[in-house]
Amino acid sequence: MGKKSRAKAKAKRFGESSVRETVSASTYGVGNAFSAAFETSDVPPRGTNASGKRELLVVDGYNIIHSTPRYERLVYDRSDDPYSRDVHASARTALISDVAAFAQGRYEAVIVFDGAGNVSAERPNVSQAGCRIEFSPTGVSADTVVQRICTEARETGRACTVVTSDAMIQATVMGKGVTRISARMLLGEIEQIDRDVAEVEEAPQIKMTLGSRLSPEALAKLKALRGR
Repeated sequence: MGKKSRAKAKAKRFGESSVRETVSASTYGVGNAFSAAFETSDVPPRGTNASGKRELLVVDGYNIIHSTPRYERLVYDRSDDPYSRDVHASARTALISDVAAFAQGRYEAVIVFDGAGNVSAERPNVSQAGCRIEFSPTGVSADTVVQRICTEARETGRACTVVTSDAMIQATVMGKGVTRISARMLLGEIEQIDRDVAEVEEAPQIKMTLGSRLSPEALAKLKALRGR
């Protein structure tokens, strides 16, 4: 599939302005009891709103890690720090990098991780690779934090997309302006980004000589004329 076709397909799947101005239930395949909410006229537009705030992308961190082989295989990977007791460090780093590439200025990305069971129960909420990282505080689940962020966005009229495969979160936060991307859909987009990057990295190695652009027959005739 060419880049234009992929961009068109992505726009259709994620409700970008080139396809439609507002999201609808059919755009995301929501197919649940909240679908009717998407047909109202006061749904926030996708992308940057009038106040200059970008659409919020809320990622349910450990849910995505444990739903996707790409990240789950990195759990217990201590190759970068053999003495670390943090079994999720490598998986988190990979997910943060991928979400940053996926957001690419279109979204303000927030990745929420469950603070329970981590090496430090009071991890600082910091930004990495342009993504805001939040660890749920002691006694509070990551699900609760994800639900709070999405609810606040909905109540303030800000478009919000939540990335999760957790059915409970879907049932709780889906509504006006809040849509969902599943772990499978996110992985598909990330893998396409990987392929695009690989193409760009390989492009400088292509020899754009006259000979490389000629067909074998035309090249043979040219060599004959030159007496080679």
